[in-house]
Amino acid sequence: MGNSLSKINWRVILAFAAVYLIWGTTYLAIRIGVEVMPPFIMASMRYIIAGLLLLTFVKIKGEKVFDKTVINNLLLGAFMQTCGQGVVFWAEKYVPSGLTAVLISTAPIWYIVVDRKHWQNYFNSKLTLFSITLGLVGVVILFRNQTTINDHTPTGLKIIASAVIIAACFCWVASSLYYKYNHPPGSLYKNVGWQLLGGFIACFCIGLITGEFREFDFTALPIRAWGAVLYLAIAGSVIAFTSMLWLLERRPAPVVGTYAYVNPVIAVLLGWLIAGETINLTQIIGMIIILVAAYLANRVKFSAAGIE
Repeated sequence: MGNSLSKINWRVILAFAAVYLIWGTTYLAIRIGVEVMPPFIMASMRYIIAGLLLLTFVKIKGEKVFDKTVINNLLLGAFMQTCGQGVVFWAEKYVPSGLTAVLISTAPIWYIVVDRKHWQNYFNSKLTLFSITLGLVGVVILFRNQTTINDHTPTGLKIIASAVIIAACFCWVASSLYYKYNHPPGSLYKNVGWQLLGGFIACFCIGLITGEFREFDFTALPIRAWGAVLYLAIAGSVIAFTSMLWLLERRPAPVVGTYAYVNPVIAVLLGWLIAGETINLTQIIGMIIILVAAYLANRVKFSAAGIE
């Protein structure tokens, strides 16, 4: 019994580490990629590589790849990967990354708002509400001086882009919770594989409609761009995305959603280590607050909730 529990706890810790750390590094990978690739082309490349890798793994394991759940997974993936993530790449052309991080950090709040099934448990837990509030405060402090929007961007476009980011965050949360409570039977890897292919189809079609493919030359891509796409596909989608859905089946949604606080911390530290960006005392305080908030959120117990 004790060994089994220890094993499960370690799996949870590793899954959280994947979501916290890997998704924090994807900010840099995305920035490298979009320098030479249109956003929806990059997203479609990421999703098809990751989706095919997962489905190949499922086939090698001897599991059934095609079944009646394929269509539902394709539709869910098309919505989640496009409306919940792909459109954010477009919005970041008009909204600075600091403000984007602040807007996306509202994810744990949306998890509580959308997850009506467990409202009573969430609102009865003072530690849950405190940790989420504390995390949001930490993100605001972390990016306090980095949320200035380019004055050359029309005000109306700034507002639209900000609204798109918030809507994308809501769509990501809503689709994540839909999977949590309605996920189809069968292998998690199979489900995620088809969802990623659904994201590929949707982003590929958007790229065609918006003309991204007209003058794009795949053969002209530098090695670092291919590296960024492969990293996003394998680390960001295969490992981190699968880990998030696995955690949603085992932990309260707002606790899993604390990745939205920790990811910016990893991004800032990565910028300091690799890009030579500076970190001031205010940012250090913000990062400490965020990490404390994430720790407190993971200490919450819902004994009667049936959601762990």
